[in-house]
Amino acid sequence: MTADVDALDRFIASSLHHADHVAVSCDGDETSYGALDRLARQLAASIATRAPGNPKVLIVLPPGAAAYAAMIGTGLAGGVYAPVNLRAPQDKQRAVCVRFAPDVIIAHERDWKALQAAAPGAVHLDPDALPDIAPFEGRGTRHPLAYVIHTSGSTGVPKGVEIPRDALNHYVAWIAHGVGPTPADRLSQYANIAFDLSVLEIYCALCFGASLHPPGGMGDRLLPARMIARETITIWVSVPSVVGLMARAGELTPGNMRSVRRFVFCGEPLLTEQVRALFDACPDAVVQNTYGPTEATVSMTSLTLTRTDLPRLSRRAVPIGCAIENMGLILNGGPDVDEGEIVLTGPQLARGYAHDALATDRAFRPVETPAGPRRGYHTGDWARRINGEIHFEERIDFQIKHKGYRIEIGEILDALARCGHADACVFAHDGRLIALIEGRGDPDVTRGAVGWLIDPHAVPDVVRFVDRLPRGETDKIDRRAAVSAFVSADHPVDQGCEIAHAIDRIDVAVAQHNAEPALHGQYDIDHL
Repeated sequence: MTADVDALDRFIASSLHHADHVAVSCDGDETSYGALDRLARQLAASIATRAPGNPKVLIVLPPGAAAYAAMIGTGLAGGVYAPVNLRAPQDKQRAVCVRFAPDVIIAHERDWKALQAAAPGAVHLDPDALPDIAPFEGRGTRHPLAYVIHTSGSTGVPKGVEIPRDALNHYVAWIAHGVGPTPADRLSQYANIAFDLSVLEIYCALCFGASLHPPGGMGDRLLPARMIARETITIWVSVPSVVGLMARAGELTPGNMRSVRRFVFCGEPLLTEQVRALFDACPDAVVQNTYGPTEATVSMTSLTLTRTDLPRLSRRAVPIGCAIENMGLILNGGPDVDEGEIVLTGPQLARGYAHDALATDRAFRPVETPAGPRRGYHTGDWARRINGEIHFEERIDFQIKHKGYRIEIGEILDALARCGHADACVFAHDGRLIALIEGRGDPDVTRGAVGWLIDPHAVPDVVRFVDRLPRGETDKIDRRAAVSAFVSADHPVDQGCEIAHAIDRIDVAVAQHNAEPALHGQYDIDHL
């Protein structure tokens, strides 16, 4: 791997060699590599002039040429960027802004006004109204960090994961042969830019001369198979649950999938039934399963499957694959070397969490490897090695993977408490996020209120009110009994098996009014 080549230099080479080739195509609007390079350099010049040094740049833009140019331009200007999800609640956007404390905010006027009070000293740049100055020239001086992605925080405060430029460069070097994009490829850009899976999509295309195709609107997000057919996508990247979305719509068909040569998945377990459905629609394609948290720069394992591999897929989910070159994966703390918590090592690890040394020290700590002690990221994911292949089993902390996102259960409980529901039990079961709440209320009203406080993917799919949650001798909520009661009602047939599976394998957290008083009773919820 040529990890010493900077990702920005790969883009610069693409813009020189493929200046007239389409770099970005969105809803019929096409931007060439040459035009994207010019916009990036205009932004870089504006950033360097208004905020010299090593500026922190908040990117508050929808997926598209302006957002990608802002990422590139920030790098050229010696800065580090943090993207914001425009579909997230404004409270969450402001929290990210306050946490990141940007020197520059790149946004359209309306979005800038919504965040202005959260960063009163920040310079505003509108990509549609840039100052008339000479474009930035040369390669620039690179910041040690490439970007900061803000993930769910257990107290409602987003955690800023700091990704070093060397980590991004290593990942992009793997993409070159691990995914194998070419200038003839047309890549999806389905993930929002604040979800780190978008890093794979964006850099996989723009560093190798391929074209990038973000959704044209909510229609493309709800019916992605139509987008694949319309844009003749050759490399599709998403979380696995999108396969189910396409299948339920009746649109996972050979006609819609005929252009795809490679499907790349990350973010949640890839199910065998999803792989079968893909090969039924697109028998000659390659399906690639990857694994990795934000803290390891998107993904750091890979498993490629063709239709001939179907007979050996005997479990509900397919294996997560092997660690990519120079990265390490250890199963730690289990009964033997073939079972334990996944601990990751290698050059793609994040520097840590911005402004949170305690959380950094908890998650990034030394682990013994065959080569001696190494800095490791302790994922909280439990896995087993079966017949030489690693299978994800479950989360072991108070986080879950849902709809491809890693969510802190505490963030949901905090939002429920702010809405007046302090006694609750939240857990994932059968692909759904469940909230059992003690008391009376309207489930739809509660979901709507919570939706103002947390990201859409973290809003419980099912809200159920009960007169009283099960409690133990100390009057604390009995999570096992709560799960058992829910599963009994949800699966009246073969309850014993379902309950045992639910209690042993799902992730559950419980909050009570007296359990964590610091999280409750301190919020103004009049705006709800």
